[in-house]
Amino acid sequence: MLVFHNLFPIVFAVFGEQDVLFFSSLILLAFLLIVAAFFGGAWIRKNTIAVSPYTGSPLRKAENLPYFSAKQILQFVFNKHEYDNRLFELKNASICRDTGRIFQDSVTWYDTVNVDWNFLQKRFPGNYVSWGSLSDHQKKALQEVHDTFEGYQTEFSSPQPSPRAVEPEYVFKKPGPLYVDMDTKVLLGWQVVPGTEFEVLVIQRPKKK
Repeated sequence: MLVFHNLFPIVFAVFGEQDVLFFSSLILLAFLLIVAAFFGGAWIRKNTIAVSPYTGSPLRKAENLPYFSAKQILQFVFNKHEYDNRLFELKNASICRDTGRIFQDSVTWYDTVNVDWNFLQKRFPGNYVSWGSLSDHQKKALQEVHDTFEGYQTEFSSPQPSPRAVEPEYVFKKPGPLYVDMDTKVLLGWQVVPGTEFEVLVIQRPKKK
């Protein structure tokens, strides 16, 4: 204790009293910011309610799914054996209560859910339009570069190009909407997990020439 006591005069002599007070204030400020961030994050977690972009109803965390449902979802994704559709952690995903659609990587680092219409670009970058808005010629061109459309919704799709402009009558149809990037010919659409009410967003690239 005597050693530390003897150091103070040396510290003040080397740095000066004002410098020491300045750095002490910075340390105190940093501590207060950490405390504020902790309590602020707790308040956000308690009061923030994320809603589904499709229905506007509150989303729930996928980590609370029953074991059987979680197993079916992950098995469905695993069976695809595709890098673009690789396994994801359910603890980082959320679910639309009304449609059963699962939004991957939508739980933030401070444990709240954040989903908006950018979820399509976050899943796979592209300029997406609704399948139902395409002309017969455009659909034929896509069919020529894809082996199959199995699992996707191609029968009942919104004629509105913008995904966010989907009409209520198309929102609840299973599987959910199929979106297309006409520049890259990539498909991005919802597919139903067999044996469950849940859906996952599946990417399909055009076949290689």
